Amino acid sequence: MAEEQKIILVVDDNETSLVACKQILKPHYTVYTVPSAARMFELLQNVTPDLILLDIEMPRMNGYEVAQILKENDAFGGIPVIFLSVRSDAASELEGFNAGALDYIHKPFVGEELLKRIETHLRCI
Repeated sequence: MAEEQKIILVVDDNETSLVACKQILKPHYTVYTVPSAARMFELLQNVTPDLILLDIEMPRMNGYEVAQILKENDAFGGIPVIFLSVRSDAASELEGFNAGALDYIHKPFVGEELLKRIETHLRCI
């Protein structure tokens, strides 16, 4: 019997990033893409992802705030979060880890690296 594909949720207000992630991940995972935190929380009512890729700079609610809300919620707190961001300074990365992220990947990212980091984290859960 074939193993069921893991579910990855990509949250980013940049359409180009959403398309790129979907193209890279779709051969390996079931992928949902949403352009905002609000849409993510709507989707979470029906879908429980195995991992969330989360942008930081988004309107209304930034990725740090989203990660903290997820971690404080019993239903979603166990979902691993990896930040995808153009922010490449150490302070931003540290803030991401303090918000509960497992990893931090800089944009633009390399597809093979994204896949390998996801694979590594999914193997640990």
